[in-house]
Amino acid sequence: MQKKYRQRKSWPESKLFRFYLRFIFGIWGLLSNCVSTNDSYQGNPLFGWLESSSEIRTVDPLPILARYPGYTATGFEFPVGGRFAEGYYIAQRFEAENGRFGGKKHLGEDWNTVGGGDSDYGAPVYSMAHGVVSEVADYGGGWGKVVRIVHHFPKANPEYYESVYAHLSTVDVVPGQLVSATEWIGTIGDAGGVYPSHLHLELRTNIGLPIGGGYAEDTDGFLSATKFLMRYGPKERNFSEDSFNLILEKP
Repeated sequence: MQKKYRQRKSWPESKLFRFYLRFIFGIWGLLSNCVSTNDSYQGNPLFGWLESSSEIRTVDPLPILARYPGYTATGFEFPVGGRFAEGYYIAQRFEAENGRFGGKKHLGEDWNTVGGGDSDYGAPVYSMAHGVVSEVADYGGGWGKVVRIVHHFPKANPEYYESVYAHLSTVDVVPGQLVSATEWIGTIGDAGGVYPSHLHLELRTNIGLPIGGGYAEDTDGFLSATKFLMRYGPKERNFSEDSFNLILEKP
């Protein structure tokens, strides 16, 4: 009895099939790496690009601002919660003394949602004004992931300001990138579990200084972001630092 044999596929056909498989799985892997696993934000291809705790990337922002003289800040906006930071409060004010750091003064503002705890983890953080991303880094420790942006603001004196956004869970910008006021730059984090999640925000008049410790005896070169916004921020509503006190009702 004669045996029947299946016809074997030619080598070119088999090789082409394997090529298609590799191509399909390669595209699938690329797309998988481009999607955030955080439910609050999906699809940004830069999600997770900053992984190493020793990663620090910087660029000199002044030549970039000089190259685009029309790209100046026209005003400043809140970095969280919308037009007037709705749903957020200042958990620790600028210049607040902290016993954990020897009574030194807080050089920024800590913003958290009224839900407290980690209720704002993964919430968007926005650039306060038009500017250039001068640094992205993961310092680890008490800083976590950080974005620094330099703004040219001719309406004020001095004309250059640096906003610092710390404890981020994701970084969604790159050094040298031009960003607009209220543009998404990252998401709120907890510095790798060091704190309950919140945004540590600093506004500096001395740009390019070392990141520092977040607390100091002297606050020269640092500003209260909220007081600055009271002067150069949105005008549709009156607000002050007291507008963002958290009132806890006790049973």
